[in-house]
Amino acid sequence: MIRSKKYRSFLMTSFLCALAWTACFALQAEARDLYVSPNGDGTTAITWKTAWKSFQAIDWTQVVVGDRIIVDGGTAGITYTGQFTVPVSGIVIQQAGGINRRGKVTITGSSPPVQSGVTISGSNVRIVGNTRSGITIKSFGGECVRVLTNGNTFKNVLIGPVTGFPPYAGGKVGGLLFGGVNNQFISCDFRDVFKCAVESPNAGGANLTVFRDCTFGNDGYGFWGVWGTGIYGLRPGATTVDSTIHARKCVFGPMLNKGIDVVQGRLNVGDTLFLGANYANLSFEPAVGAIAKAVVDNCTFYEPNFSGQTPYGMLLYNISTNGNGVLKVRDSIVYGGVVHVPATQVINGGGNFQYHVTGNTTALAAGLVDPQFTAEAQLWAPITPTTISPRVWTTQSYALNTASPANGKGSSITLVTDIVPAYGPVHRLPPLGGP
Repeated sequence: MIRSKKYRSFLMTSFLCALAWTACFALQAEARDLYVSPNGDGTTAITWKTAWKSFQAIDWTQVVVGDRIIVDGGTAGITYTGQFTVPVSGIVIQQAGGINRRGKVTITGSSPPVQSGVTISGSNVRIVGNTRSGITIKSFGGECVRVLTNGNTFKNVLIGPVTGFPPYAGGKVGGLLFGGVNNQFISCDFRDVFKCAVESPNAGGANLTVFRDCTFGNDGYGFWGVWGTGIYGLRPGATTVDSTIHARKCVFGPMLNKGIDVVQGRLNVGDTLFLGANYANLSFEPAVGAIAKAVVDNCTFYEPNFSGQTPYGMLLYNISTNGNGVLKVRDSIVYGGVVHVPATQVINGGGNFQYHVTGNTTALAAGLVDPQFTAEAQLWAPITPTTISPRVWTTQSYALNTASPANGKGSSITLVTDIVPAYGPVHRLPPLGGP
């Protein structure tokens, strides 16, 4: 009898597995490659000849779970103008890879500007470039990308800038507006945006977002000293929101006001390089009583040897806290700038190295120890507002000497140009005052 029950259980399990596999294969059989190209005739989209001419021309009623929409990039790039929403779930939008079609795909705003560029209202949507920055989304009024659903992935996408609205370019939100669960941004680059990525989590449920192998920074100095923030966390509200942000193997800077600015929720940052923020590379300043916790491990924080910057309002904090919330920094290198941490707050998680810092010089380690960068002479060369060239910060090395006492600490990112081409302003800070 026992054997009989086990056998019946085995048969039922086998039947359910077979049914699941049948459904899976049926789904795969129905899934198709569909095409977008300005050279298509706009009919069925099942070949390049019949491709939809634009994103706005896509007949979403014909798109089902598992479909892949392949976008023509031509030989030297193709620009697609206008906003669109992805209303279906479980699909892939991908840059084409064939001969004469693998150029860059650019999705850009039009005039007058509209609020959002690409909006994902479905879930489990993947937007994928074949190479780094293979897809660019830029020049929309409020935000270039809006993702407030779950399970979405952006890979190899360049986001920014945003334009704002006439007459004074107001109304900017950021390059990316994000919320939801298990959204991932992999090998994405954010450039010249008021706020690169702005958290807008969904109330009443968990929110979790991952940034991996991403870069955040500017090629210019911004407008009226607003040089932007890399990741801008949710501001306090009447409703407590469950949110977690992970940033791993990323680069923040150069020339951001703040690399990461978080005041509530959970933040985990690992193996990340911070480069020369105006206010703070990491700003963690929760309100009293806010639920806020941040863990930072194996990061390198860099501020240059800068003098004469005070009239520009540059504080050069490597880490800035206000004594609230819980922050732990471990196995990290903090080089230059100011450690702006109250004496009563314990943030040292162990294994840190700090050098050329001022402020609270015991917050991260017992004393100052030279981590022995191979390019120490270049990293600590004096600069002024007239000699600064932040692009150099993406071309200089952050590698340690083989005999360094800090080996195994800090970020594994030692040269930004191993990830992306050099970026950042190449000229001096703008002169102050009127004509």
